[in-house]
Amino acid sequence: MTDTPDDGYRLLRVTAIADPGPHLRRLRLEGPDLARFATDDDLHVRLWLPAEAGAAPPRPTLGPDGRPLGVARGMAGAMRYYTIRRIDAAAGWLEVDVVLHDAAGPGADFARRAVPGAICGMSGPCGHGVPSARRLLLAGDETALPAIARIAEGLGPDVAGIALIEVDGPRDVLPFDHPPGLAVSWIFRRDAGRHPLAAALGPLLPGFGGADDFVWIAGEFDQLQTLKPGLAALPRARQLCVPYWRRSEAGTPRS
Repeated sequence: MTDTPDDGYRLLRVTAIADPGPHLRRLRLEGPDLARFATDDDLHVRLWLPAEAGAAPPRPTLGPDGRPLGVARGMAGAMRYYTIRRIDAAAGWLEVDVVLHDAAGPGADFARRAVPGAICGMSGPCGHGVPSARRLLLAGDETALPAIARIAEGLGPDVAGIALIEVDGPRDVLPFDHPPGLAVSWIFRRDAGRHPLAAALGPLLPGFGGADDFVWIAGEFDQLQTLKPGLAALPRARQLCVPYWRRSEAGTPRS
């Protein structure tokens, strides 16, 4: 085990802050040598977040294979995964969207207190994009919206399918570019019952089992668990279902 990061770790500085929606904060981060992150094969990065304003961000402890095992011993702070929403490696910046959960959490706390000049660490890239497919079923809640939007914006003009996005209400709708054959629908949580995204997805899954189809789903753990029977009937190589966060017994996010 080593404490010498070689997973692309570098320090980034917050240079701009925007709120594209009432529950979403967009941070523009600038730093050196971002070319390795400008890929559609790996959409995500690890952000290493300081424990409090003005503190130094933690560094990762790496295993023998060079993969991060967590925050280095003796350092305060946390690591969270985020999707690169936009990147201009030549100009030296990228943007991430952070959901401002009501409950406290390292990511939301950092985003809330962020000011230009705030520092965080970043390593990666990691995660998976979407393989070649003629039809896609994309689905998720607001935590998955940055990835869904980035995937959709990178699709060819002939790709068709469905994108379902669960958000709190109409003010949280954030339009994005997509091929004309991709039908985008928004599900409003405040008007629905328990697990509204899963309820809408269930009837659609059997229609996306073809060799040229791909199903990509991300969101809250317990909601995604209800989709297991439907996903089990689809080819494993043509699906990706990833829990991005988990609601606690008290109903607050574990993030």
